[in-house]
Amino acid sequence: MYPLFETIRYINGVPENLVFHQQRVDYSLKQLGSNTSIVLADHINTSTNKPNKDNNLYKCRLHYDLIGNATVHFEPYSIKKINTISLQEIGNKVYPFKFSDRTWINEIVSAAGTDEVILTHNGYIKDASYANLVFFDGTYWFTPTQPLLMGTRRAALLKAGIIKEAPLQIKDLSRFFQFKLINAMMLWEESISCSVEVII
Repeated sequence: MYPLFETIRYINGVPENLVFHQQRVDYSLKQLGSNTSIVLADHINTSTNKPNKDNNLYKCRLHYDLIGNATVHFEPYSIKKINTISLQEIGNKVYPFKFSDRTWINEIVSAAGTDEVILTHNGYIKDASYANLVFFDGTYWFTPTQPLLMGTRRAALLKAGIIKEAPLQIKDLSRFFQFKLINAMMLWEESISCSVEVII
């Protein structure tokens, strides 16, 4: 019923990074041919299942469709631990919008046999299954120019000048010391950091 969704970091009664989430919703609706408008703040503020204001971290999932319907759910969130990660080629598969149907992504992760995957296409690095990627060369953090999905945390970090874009290929991995997985639910300082050496 709801083909699209947003995952929003919610803590102490505040939905974070909402400007970038709203921009993505507006863009998705327009690109998919919808003339409707969905104001995220309105749906979140009027939700009847909002958590009490506290310092616990919640994942606010807002599912929506192309005619303006939306539903909001909250659930506690904890950062996923990653010990192993592997490179997985995705072929011609794409995920240009934050679609609720993530079947092919989940199947790749399930078949990989590792905690997480780095999705690649024709030798180029795209994304992890649930996060954008940034790589550190000792001076700068770089994120792939053309990720699988343009993430909201990625957009905020680019605007702040904390990370830079570059067309990253698998052969470039030897240039880097570590990488981070970044998404809407993790602040920059909380983002999972891994050594490049853990990539299988």
